[in-house]
Amino acid sequence: MHDVELVGTQQQVVERDLAGHWLLTLAKAFALFGGAMFIALVVMSVVSIVSRKLGFAPITGDLELMQVGTAIGAAAFLPYCTMMGDHLKVEFFTEAARPVFRHSLDCIGSLLIALVFAVIVWRTALQVLDTREANEVTTLLAIPLWIPKAGLLPSLLLTVLCSVQLAWNHHVERRNATVAK
Repeated sequence: MHDVELVGTQQQVVERDLAGHWLLTLAKAFALFGGAMFIALVVMSVVSIVSRKLGFAPITGDLELMQVGTAIGAAAFLPYCTMMGDHLKVEFFTEAARPVFRHSLDCIGSLLIALVFAVIVWRTALQVLDTREANEVTTLLAIPLWIPKAGLLPSLLLTVLCSVQLAWNHHVERRNATVAK
């Protein structure tokens, strides 16, 4: 009896069904948005620093914009990292284990990630409501703080969906590995 391994790349495994395909496509779009956000932040930072060094006024609120943009940009990478299985995974101890066992552990891990991110979505949504009710704003630009916090929610929610999809994929792979014996 031979152990069965994943056939194809992680992307091919994720895209085996329509839901996986669309979640991966959406996760890639979010990651591209996050990359564009970081590029824009770098350009803004360079312009602000150069302006300051040349004796001109820096961009007002550049640090506030950097904080807000960094949070939203970083969160946008989470769904893609989840779909590719590239975070929160330690294979050192399970490298020699049978595929059925590894897929079982990966399924449980993905479900735990989904649970943790669901709690984060819930708590972030409550924080958005509280911050909006309190009318909190940033110091220099007076950006209502609930807006950037709300900007985190789509990425966090997509991460939950991607984790559930990944758990399903591992469940299917585990079942296929069991049948192939």
